[in-house]
Amino acid sequence: MLADLFKTLGKGVAEQLTYWVHTYLPFGRWRKPTNEVIAQISEQTATYGISSSSVDRRRAYQVARMMVPNRHGEHLADLTPDAYNRFSPTCCAKSHSGKKKIASPAERVTQYICHPQTLAYLLTPPGLSRLGSGASAPGTICGVPIDDATPSVGVIASNLAERLGGKGGALIDEYAAIVAKLHAGPPKQEEEPAVA
Repeated sequence: MLADLFKTLGKGVAEQLTYWVHTYLPFGRWRKPTNEVIAQISEQTATYGISSSSVDRRRAYQVARMMVPNRHGEHLADLTPDAYNRFSPTCCAKSHSGKKKIASPAERVTQYICHPQTLAYLLTPPGLSRLGSGASAPGTICGVPIDDATPSVGVIASNLAERLGGKGGALIDEYAAIVAKLHAGPPKQEEEPAVA
């Protein structure tokens, strides 16, 4: 445990201490998820007849962070499907043969963060997120089809209220305005006339 800390202290003290606190201390919030990943990996390796290997705790921590669900047990791949496909595109023959270009990892992260589904998920007021609001189905932004014209805030609010069973109160109107703006897209900047 301490060896893992001392071996890596020269590689960014703050990051290493954060990792160590998260995964080793009894009150560390990632200790249990990391231990669960290690247990699952050990169980799987036993089916292959591999018993002498040990799981790298740092890599198990990375996997735990990737797979962590929200408070309702849902994962980002399901809650923001179109945005997630931008981040982690599906493999296909065209991309492997070079006919279709896949963006660099940094570009894919930017595309994921800037996608309206991700923005809608992250901008959900805490009171509504606790009720499970903010998820999008494929081709929608919180239930509003991407290809359709942007509906009024009132229509979006009534649809949200219906899905939440009338819960949410005034937060629904606030969030409906956000969803409407995300659906409409960023305002187009007017081009300045060229000076002759």
